[in-house]
Amino acid sequence: MIQIAITDDHVIVSEGIKTMLKTSKEIELIQSFENLKATFENLSDTVQVLLLDINLPDGNGISACKELLQKHPHLKIIALTNFEDSVFIKQILKNGAMGYLLKNTSKKELTQAIIDVNEGKRFLPKSISDILLNHSIGLENLNTFIPKLTIREKEILTLIVREFITEEIASKLFISKKTVETHRSNLIQKLGVKNVAGLVRVAMEKDLV
Repeated sequence: MIQIAITDDHVIVSEGIKTMLKTSKEIELIQSFENLKATFENLSDTVQVLLLDINLPDGNGISACKELLQKHPHLKIIALTNFEDSVFIKQILKNGAMGYLLKNTSKKELTQAIIDVNEGKRFLPKSISDILLNHSIGLENLNTFIPKLTIREKEILTLIVREFITEEIASKLFISKKTVETHRSNLIQKLGVKNVAGLVRVAMEKDLV
């Protein structure tokens, strides 16, 4: 019996997977998490395969994938997401994921993916393989990854784009400079950039402000 876990902030998705696999004689869902923090703190060493969403409230699965595999070297990870963006498919595979599934996957496809990656094989549905092929020949997929931001993060991001400095943001929002810096660090992590210039670029590209 392959023991698996799922990290997804939509309970309905986790419950759907649980129901889908309820009668399986090969796979058992033993843990489910709604965020990365809980996953890092509580993921059991007995879990063989983790279904990991890309877009989570406290970070993104692309970066977390690499960190989780450092902590659990024998773990196999399958991205389970709604996003069909070639950039993110390639990034999470590069970070060690063995498979990539869309949330509208069938029971048959999900079961086969889990069995394959548990055996050390990569699993990519034809639709995902086609996206990667289109990317390689210059045909881009238009579906883009948009991170979940809190209301406060959106406020701070908007002010950063408008070139407000830390002190001005703190004063305008009636919060401490340290709080502003914490939110800025979280934004940098969520948007997968290195600095404020990157925040501004991604915010404009994805119409986040």
